Amino acid sequence: MNGQILSAYVAGDAQYYLNNNSANGYTGVVPLGAYPNSLGDGTNGPDVTRYNAGQFGSNNSGPGGAAADIADGTGLWQTLSGGRLYEDATAPYYFGSQYDRNQIVAYRNTMPHSGSQTLNLMASDQSLSYVYHMDSRDFGGLAPGNTAGLQVQMSFWVKPSDWDDPDTGNMLGLSLLDAANQPVFEVGYTGDNFLQYRMAGGEWQTTAYQMGTLGWSQITVALDTLHNTASLGISAFNDGSSLLGISSSVLSNQSLGLISGEITGLQWDLRGGTLDNGAVSYIQSFDDFSFAITSVTPVPEPGCVMLLILAAALLHAPRRRV
Repeated sequence: MNGQILSAYVAGDAQYYLNNNSANGYTGVVPLGAYPNSLGDGTNGPDVTRYNAGQFGSNNSGPGGAAADIADGTGLWQTLSGGRLYEDATAPYYFGSQYDRNQIVAYRNTMPHSGSQTLNLMASDQSLSYVYHMDSRDFGGLAPGNTAGLQVQMSFWVKPSDWDDPDTGNMLGLSLLDAANQPVFEVGYTGDNFLQYRMAGGEWQTTAYQMGTLGWSQITVALDTLHNTASLGISAFNDGSSLLGISSSVLSNQSLGLISGEITGLQWDLRGGTLDNGAVSYIQSFDDFSFAITSVTPVPEPGCVMLLILAAALLHAPRRRV
């Protein structure tokens, strides 16, 4: 979503003064993340919570149509903290620059994994937390509420920032949510780009897989919502060799320790503001998300197994001759 979306002046929209000068009036557009230079930045789209992101276009049997202004946070994307909420606190003036933004936007990236755009996260002044509510287009026509008892596989490409490398703590977390908006499994990475994962209620586990910042790495998460297990794999880009590494398994059918049920959303958490060792929270880029839904085979209960064994034994027992 590049360029401008004309404001419908929907109640709840924050408007900013053009070039921060009240004499110029409002920008006349849904705030561009919110950086009111002239009539907008041609590379950054508005924050994803300001328009109908993910709800227009014909991709994946979509309804068509175009991007349109909606009341902030009433679409598939919602802000829990930071990001757009931080920017809106200063409206109608804006105190920042194109490098000091707090938002999740579609961006016209010069080096995307494919196509021409990426999903960019920025948390310059404080941490942000956003939720994306999935719909049937994400799952090939299957409603998210019908994913219980199936395997949900999510694959995406990521290019972390090198601005935050001095901070070795967790920088970003991406959680798969159940119908109660509770995290089922979380994948993320440190400031110096080591892959991490976290079980619900647990601590971050840092792996030995480090992702480069000059190319795209692929992460795959598979949740078996019948047996309540998680699998995690990665192909990490190596900055030194400029090559994408082989696909490696990090977890295989690891118990979640909970009943997962259906998978209905994603939660994005990015640390921002003052980081460790002078690190700066800058652009974290994502591209080419894909989801696959497959059926899984139930495992018989122990009692059922014994009955099957007994039945097989009786079937093959020698018959007594009369």
